[in-house]
Amino acid sequence: MVLLFPKSNNKTNIGFVEPTILIMKFDRRTFLKLVPAVGAAAAAGSWYFLRQPLKRQGPEGQISTSVTTKESTLTRSTSTELKESATASSETAAAEKGFNFPATWNGDKATEVNLAEYRLTVDGDVSNPLELTVDDLHGMPSVKKTLNIACVLGWEADVPWEGIPLSHILNLARAPKSLDYITFKAVTGYGARILSNDLSNPDNMIAMKAGDAPLTTTHGYPARLVVPTRPGVDWVKYVNRITCTKK
Repeated sequence: MVLLFPKSNNKTNIGFVEPTILIMKFDRRTFLKLVPAVGAAAAAGSWYFLRQPLKRQGPEGQISTSVTTKESTLTRSTSTELKESATASSETAAAEKGFNFPATWNGDKATEVNLAEYRLTVDGDVSNPLELTVDDLHGMPSVKKTLNIACVLGWEADVPWEGIPLSHILNLARAPKSLDYITFKAVTGYGARILSNDLSNPDNMIAMKAGDAPLTTTHGYPARLVVPTRPGVDWVKYVNRITCTKK
């Protein structure tokens, strides 16, 4: 007969009790007498085993810890990304905060201009053609004037503009004093022709700001034409070419 008894001083890595094997030989009468004792011992062993705490050690515990750590990291990462996204959105909104006035589209649309590629070209009947970057424009003398823009659709607004006098750019390009007209073109392909009687206005400018803030995309960033004697439809946004035509 083989009996299993718990051996309390020899435990495995997972917390179970290693049994001790005892081999004994009995005659039939002795065996029958021992049956109740063996049953009681088996019940006691089961009770002892069930009371042992379940210990999680080794690789299984490490996996659990690793999963928890990854989940915590993911939570922190997601929170950080949301905060960065919110910050980026706030910065974009701040950049788009300019002087608030209506905008009308006539053949073009709101356009994001690549500043690295942007050039304001001054050509045609000039002695000194120009290719001006945004930095070149910012380095030129500027003026501030509150001028009225009136749309053919009925709205109008007094806007505090800031920009480079058109006369200054024409002088740099050595344009003739008597011009028949100038064609202004935008990066979008939109354009307007301004005749000589409107070109003589000293308030004409290439505006880069409105209300002490850079023009918004909606209003022609980085530069737009301002011609107070013409309706707003001729105030070309995103202007990138000035072509002079003499009389």
